[in-house]
Amino acid sequence: MERNVKLPEIIGISGTNGAGKDTLAALRYEREGAEHVSLSDILRRELTMLGVPLERENLMNLSRQWRDESGDYGILATRTIQRYLGDKAVTSTLNGLSIVSVRHPDEARRIKEANGKIFWVDADPKLRYERIQSGGRNRIDDRKSFEEFIDEEQREISPIDSDPASVNLGEVSRIADVKIENNFDDESAYIDFLLDRYFSEC
Repeated sequence: MERNVKLPEIIGISGTNGAGKDTLAALRYEREGAEHVSLSDILRRELTMLGVPLERENLMNLSRQWRDESGDYGILATRTIQRYLGDKAVTSTLNGLSIVSVRHPDEARRIKEANGKIFWVDADPKLRYERIQSGGRNRIDDRKSFEEFIDEEQREISPIDSDPASVNLGEVSRIADVKIENNFDDESAYIDFLLDRYFSEC
């Protein structure tokens, strides 16, 4: 993608675990004031209220349940966009929306239907695993071996079941508008890249 491309009002940020999705959203908030919403955090809050362990399998099961119950496989993105547009109608302080952790292709499609774009962020698996283990996220679902990390990721990228409500990162990647490889040595180098590529006119 060329430099100095203006980001649309709504973007969806997907990708692999530890690739740098939240960093992109946080930078956009800092530079443009765009709201930053993590779909995974919505699920984590619900599981916490229900007293269910915050494990990745439970996050996947809850998102599948909501999709099945609503009949809208993009329900998390649908609700997030509707809330944002409703808030925007009554206030002039909103300057965009970054939806992080887009994990189902219909979530990506809902964002595209709202004239948004999907960003896919990836990096070398070992590098991503090291970032997660040494970072400060302190999530229970990050406590796993590298083998478990890879196995879990592969099930999300290439689901073996035929349930249309299941997470399918592979399909989200295929329909993404922008792909970013974050194999930078540190976060500051990654941020410099993002600033140069997407924010240099801000």
